[in-house]
Amino acid sequence: MDLNLKGKTTIVTGGSKGIGAGICEVFAQEGSNLVINYHSDAAPAEQMCRDFAEKYGIKAVCVKGNVGSEEDVKRIFDVAEENFGTVDVLVNNAGRGGTKLVQDMTIEEWNASLNDNLTGQFLMSREFARRIIPTGKPGSIVNILSKATRTSTTKGRVGYVANKAGEEGLVHALAVDLTEHKIRVNGVMPGFVLAHTLLDQQQNNPEEFERRVNRVPIKRVGQPWEIGTMCAFLASDKCELAVGTVVDMTGGLLLGF
Repeated sequence: MDLNLKGKTTIVTGGSKGIGAGICEVFAQEGSNLVINYHSDAAPAEQMCRDFAEKYGIKAVCVKGNVGSEEDVKRIFDVAEENFGTVDVLVNNAGRGGTKLVQDMTIEEWNASLNDNLTGQFLMSREFARRIIPTGKPGSIVNILSKATRTSTTKGRVGYVANKAGEEGLVHALAVDLTEHKIRVNGVMPGFVLAHTLLDQQQNNPEEFERRVNRVPIKRVGQPWEIGTMCAFLASDKCELAVGTVVDMTGGLLLGF
């Protein structure tokens, strides 16, 4: 399906690895130019920019930045506008986990978790709105949530779970504020995806990996590109009826059977 994303510009935060890389790949396949945000290691993002230009004929730039920093967020959008003139789609993928039991968690660790997850999505979405509303152009925001949005996870994830629950509320509230400005806001809720933690587990603890796979009703984990496909569909004008929704991409994990 042609999603009419060709020639548009998409920012993907945390786009150089894992789910973010899968999201970038799908948007590149659809012909969207890309602004790939990364936090520390430039090499994967720079390689992706070269690969996508060669494979798909799109233009891609990478920009380092912490989405929890107002200054960095503004710079991400400045780079996008310098290269492409405007931004059409924002995918808020960046975030982090971390494990710390609540009784051991410091306020500094709590605030850092909040900053990198919920606050980061807020700051990026606010800047997107501030840039696009004056142009009168339509736009789309897709926020990446988690299975943890709806359920608790393993012990020591209080910060992560609280953030992900808050991110669902943010999707709804942003949609209420921005729909009248022709900016659609939606969310995608992955379950177990073969990236980062699961890749390590698959290689180093295959028994635990298999136990996790068997928890999923479809008996497999997701691939990063599958999350990217849903993001691209939600961002496209083929999906205009989706406003303020959160799509369950957990393979049935939330059904409890």
